[in-house]
Amino acid sequence: MSIIKLLNKKIDRITFTTPSHNQKPVFSDNLESFYKHDFSELVGFDNLSNPKNSILMAQGKVSDCLKTKQSFFVVQGATTALLAAMKALINPGDRVLAARNCHKTVFNGLILTAGIVDWFIPETDSDWGIYTTIDPKKLEQTLELNDYKVFIMTSPTYEGVNSDIKKIASICANHNTYLIVDESHGSLYNFSDKLPSSAIVQGADVSVNSLHKTAGALNQCALLNISANIKNIDTQLFQKALNIFQTTSPSYPLLENIESCISYLSSNKGKKEIDKLLKNIEKFKNQLKNKGIEFYEAQNHDPTKILLKKEGTGGFSLSNQLFDNYNIEDEMSNPFCVLCLAGIGTTKQKLDKLKTALKKITPDSKFEAPTANFQPYPIVKIQPVKTFNQEYIYINKNDSVNRISNGLILPYPPGIGLLYPGEAIQKWHLDYLNNDVEVIV
Repeated sequence: MSIIKLLNKKIDRITFTTPSHNQKPVFSDNLESFYKHDFSELVGFDNLSNPKNSILMAQGKVSDCLKTKQSFFVVQGATTALLAAMKALINPGDRVLAARNCHKTVFNGLILTAGIVDWFIPETDSDWGIYTTIDPKKLEQTLELNDYKVFIMTSPTYEGVNSDIKKIASICANHNTYLIVDESHGSLYNFSDKLPSSAIVQGADVSVNSLHKTAGALNQCALLNISANIKNIDTQLFQKALNIFQTTSPSYPLLENIESCISYLSSNKGKKEIDKLLKNIEKFKNQLKNKGIEFYEAQNHDPTKILLKKEGTGGFSLSNQLFDNYNIEDEMSNPFCVLCLAGIGTTKQKLDKLKTALKKITPDSKFEAPTANFQPYPIVKIQPVKTFNQEYIYINKNDSVNRISNGLILPYPPGIGLLYPGEAIQKWHLDYLNNDVEVIV
């Protein structure tokens, strides 16, 4: 019996168990349906830490759908999925190569696994102020210098840029390096041939998906996917790793939501909805291209990440005008552009309102074209695992150049660290900070 059927089955018993609300809202009537399905591991229910029945069946169906060896349901977001992947593959002292545009979760995972990190700098686009792809040739040159146990990268990026995972996976395999792909923003890739292929299909060993980003699921719904081609690793290690990080009281409504999400996306109805979404986005872009609006449309870009700029207007100004004048909140902005995230649930009416607002926004009379200023190569003085309990002192910002940081600079979103604990503070970091910001060293 699937999780969906199990939770919709009438449970006719008196329970003296957690949760104590007995499937009825005590103080949040608007969450009545959520409460109704919020059970603990009752007799007849499955256990996420050691699934044998409904959860195992649901995970198996998802695995078949995504063409994986095993897919694990995660109710604490892609963060937990990525930490578990790192824990399963990285032992203390293992050398790890990580793309610098990875989410801060990777740094936290290095603390927890005691991996020794080298950072890999992706390509950049100075016209948009973003990181782009991983250059396979540069990656191969780097892998030839050291024996890395794991390479961790993000594809698609926060802005929807996809790297050539097929080439990268082949290079990693030739160097006996496991490839973990943070595919949080690519959860629709398995369900439309109009979108890039998924990381697992292209040869990655492990990927993680965040189903709430574009796939329509609730916050915290995620998947940890293991390739059928992964070598010399017992997939039960991933279950053991998940059991370290994941709650022992999982949310059954979230588990049901994960199953429902994948079932819907893989159905004819779901695929038609994705197709309609992509057509609506394409039409939206075509109607604005001659109206002073430019869209980022590099090869293999994810169209659900609507990255745009308006002539004569900086990204921050455009973002502020959208919010202040039209009550439209974007996902993220930088000095160059604005990112509007679309997914299941993004209607044509919603896109039309954005289109109308973009047409009406006036150029900024004080606009000066920005210059891209990407962070310098990080100088790691202390490995992440040794930074957690380091003693520190507060000093004046102006005296901190070349000192070792005990704090971090982390714009959020996208959650990509510009300076992590254990790294040398460079002049670039000081220029980035506001004058009234203290640096912890």
